[in-house]
Amino acid sequence: MKHNEYEYLLNKIYYKGILKNQGINADMYQRMQNEYSNLDGQNLVKGQLDGEYAFRKSFLVVRNYVQQAIKDGMKNFQFTMRATDINKLTYMIDMLNRNFFDKQSLDQIIITANSVFNQYNLKN
Repeated sequence: MKHNEYEYLLNKIYYKGILKNQGINADMYQRMQNEYSNLDGQNLVKGQLDGEYAFRKSFLVVRNYVQQAIKDGMKNFQFTMRATDINKLTYMIDMLNRNFFDKQSLDQIIITANSVFNQYNLKN
């Protein structure tokens, strides 16, 4: 997935000024993507451990921001959303609470959250 899906989700929920002031942008996702790409290329055991630690660290940052964005989106827009969409988002929050480091699952959660929020004309 491209980093713009991640950034799009955050921009859909938050004011752009807030994101900029907090330093939250697509660079965080890009860093995680780079760390993920580096996992396959490392042969040394120490290098693998360092690379995996770097990936997990950046993954947690992105995962936490995605989870918080979904929570805030639900809180701010729950009265305009259908019950099925609220249930989908609640399920995604529960999935993000689990201790996982699967980038493909995180990407799918981001894409699904975007598709849910896109159904509504959310103006922030």
